[in-house]
Amino acid sequence: MSSRGSVARNNGVVSINEYHTIGNVLDAKILEGYGNNHSLPDYSHTANTAYIKMNKDGKTFREIRFYENHLPVLELAYHAEPKINKGDNRNFILHYHVFNGLKRDDAIKMNEKIKEKYKEYLMEFDLYD
Repeated sequence: MSSRGSVARNNGVVSINEYHTIGNVLDAKILEGYGNNHSLPDYSHTANTAYIKMNKDGKTFREIRFYENHLPVLELAYHAEPKINKGDNRNFILHYHVFNGLKRDDAIKMNEKIKEKYKEYLMEFDLYD
């Protein structure tokens, strides 16, 4: 992602500006999409970084995506995920997704190993107990 918020996609073709930074948490940038864009970038212009997305209320955490070599590798999320929460599509549950290239795997319930590794970030959003 460049300083202006453009995102490299499709073998380096740069799209129009889709995001802008609205804050930081630790070393991660909090991004907000322009218009109806409420996703995180598929690629990161910075090699090893993390981007955060807040819920549409702008106050509560939704997810953080970690990138290595410009590609997403892991996403921690806190929102409804019925597939791992007994069909409940209303209550938020802490979980994560692993990426294989640009393919995001299904949600996995949070485990202690991942929770401990990303403790600093989770504590910033009162999601670590």
